[in-house]
Amino acid sequence: MLLVLLSHAGVGFVPGGYVGVDVFFVLSGFLITGLLLAEARAKSSVSLLEFYLRRARRILPAAALTLLVTDIASFYLLNFVRAQQAVQDSVHAAFFAANFRFASTGVDYFARGDPPSPILHYWSLSVEEQFYLAWPLLLSVAMFGVVALRRSRGTSGSERRLLLVIAVLSAASLAWSIHLTQTTPTVAYFSPFTRAWELGLGATIAVSAPFFARTPDVARTVMGWAGLAAIGVAAVAFSDGTPFPGYAALLPTVGAALAIVAGMGVTRSRPAVGRLLSVRPMLIIGDRSYALYLWHWPILIIAAEYAGHALSVTTNLALVAGAFVLSCVSYALVENPIRHRIRRRTTTVLVAGLSMAAVLATATVSLAGIGRAARSFERPAAAPVVSWTVASARPGSGAAGGVLPAVVAAVSAARRGDPIPSPLTPDIGHLKGLGPDYAPPNACIGHDESAKVATAVCRMGDRSSSTLVVLMGDSHAMMWLPAVLETAKHDHWAVIPLLRLGCTPGKWTSNRGGDACRAWYGWALRQVQRLHPSVTLVGGSIDERPTAGTRAAVEGVVTAAQTLVRLGRRTIVIGDPESLGRSPVDCLLSRHATMATCTTTWPPEALTFYDEVARRVTALGAGFLRTRGLVCFEGRCPAVIAHTIVWADDNHLSAAYSAEVAPPFRAAFVAALRSLR
Repeated sequence: MLLVLLSHAGVGFVPGGYVGVDVFFVLSGFLITGLLLAEARAKSSVSLLEFYLRRARRILPAAALTLLVTDIASFYLLNFVRAQQAVQDSVHAAFFAANFRFASTGVDYFARGDPPSPILHYWSLSVEEQFYLAWPLLLSVAMFGVVALRRSRGTSGSERRLLLVIAVLSAASLAWSIHLTQTTPTVAYFSPFTRAWELGLGATIAVSAPFFARTPDVARTVMGWAGLAAIGVAAVAFSDGTPFPGYAALLPTVGAALAIVAGMGVTRSRPAVGRLLSVRPMLIIGDRSYALYLWHWPILIIAAEYAGHALSVTTNLALVAGAFVLSCVSYALVENPIRHRIRRRTTTVLVAGLSMAAVLATATVSLAGIGRAARSFERPAAAPVVSWTVASARPGSGAAGGVLPAVVAAVSAARRGDPIPSPLTPDIGHLKGLGPDYAPPNACIGHDESAKVATAVCRMGDRSSSTLVVLMGDSHAMMWLPAVLETAKHDHWAVIPLLRLGCTPGKWTSNRGGDACRAWYGWALRQVQRLHPSVTLVGGSIDERPTAGTRAAVEGVVTAAQTLVRLGRRTIVIGDPESLGRSPVDCLLSRHATMATCTTTWPPEALTFYDEVARRVTALGAGFLRTRGLVCFEGRCPAVIAHTIVWADDNHLSAAYSAEVAPPFRAAFVAALRSLR
């Protein structure tokens, strides 16, 4: 618990403190299996109903109270978009499906820039509860042959059978965890099937407890300190960049297993690790660890979102201290009384039902209020607010490489600190994604986490046209797809997008993105050769912040242009302009939002990469489609231009804005095309 708290508070020396959750899984598997085995040994049966009622008393009331309070706090303290997400997450958490919810949103490439949910930590509780649902049933079948309770002369043989079942299932889970961590890491992190082996490891120790209890004192002392050291090394050495769980999870989980074994039996050795873990402060935290885990995360996340920026470590530690006080209160007033005083089955069912009902009722009322706030903010316009006409793309207007007048006006408004214009389009709650008019079928969009190399080839635009344009690249190529399709509609092109989200140019020819991105890049080049397009548009993300990744991205785009030119393909590189660099939702819905606060100013060194790409690809004989003037002016990039929200997130254009600037985009395309002749 301490590792999790320090990690979430941002304490620098434990970046891998999240492994505390894996230690928790091992402990949970050990304790629950131990309780079930003790009942089986004493009664030669297991009462599934009593087990589930005990779990309900222990888990539901405290979890429901936290969800209820978090929903109310989110409603009053967060903007309506973030509050809606938090409340929807709470409903999934109430049904112990939070891990599936976060796996699906985490795989959504365009949701990655969102701040973490105040309910995110419920994913581990969901995994635990899914284990609690399935494991007693499986244990009963393994030990007694049927789920229905029946007497047996002994349990030793059935326990050996149970140990075999645990070993087989745990090995399969570990193998799946290793595989999925390499292919789809987000799903691997949240999936109960990739975490089951950790709980199974604890269960194995519980079944084998009589054997481990005979381990000599010296051996158990060494095992205890070695286990604690393994957990500590994982917490210090691991980071957000560590592929996890996979192989890496073996270090903290095996460490936890060793520490558990070290505590079995009577240990007379003074340096035993149990002495450290049994000091009074550790026991106090341990008793309240469930409540503390529930409270600390929403307090940290809601405070940071309300402040509008990341909080200091000192502030976070103060918030954690406040969460500890709150956990002591809820432990004394809710958790302990319900756990120890309620024994009747009907009362337990009533308390569980009321807990669930309270969460759902609060969520329903909150969502209704959030809906009213959204409708008030997003007043619909009677007609399209902005219309980019072909006339605006005349020479000198900026469409062929300069700056659009509307962009200059937005930057001027930012310099004056003008208020955000109203109404805005599109709806701020629906910025993500391209929408049905511009999105290719899912099968036509690859993903950096997918094991699948090739994507389907989809024809869009004027499908019967003999003029074919290929759009090749990552999500920064995809964000221009509405502009490309609007241009295709005007000029009667067919368009084939060859896209793989997350495979930025720096990963196309290097080891930075693993095998999948390199394989996709090779596949895309082969498709260009096979399709013989009239022109190939290449787009990719180039981070404005000078890093090794930025340099790799520049080289990747230039290499792609060079390769395509050598293959005899007419090629145009879409310039990757500077971005907003922050969430447009959180900025525009902040309490004191203005055009100034929602405009990002980039330093001169951040502007050099766009110009370098333009210079180098034109020198190779490729064209360069100048897009900077469509979104930025003099290093300033506004969140809103005229009445249109420009950005869907911190670095992708909204589909509405991309479509609206199709006329000047077309003019810039024509200019780039002429440079090839």
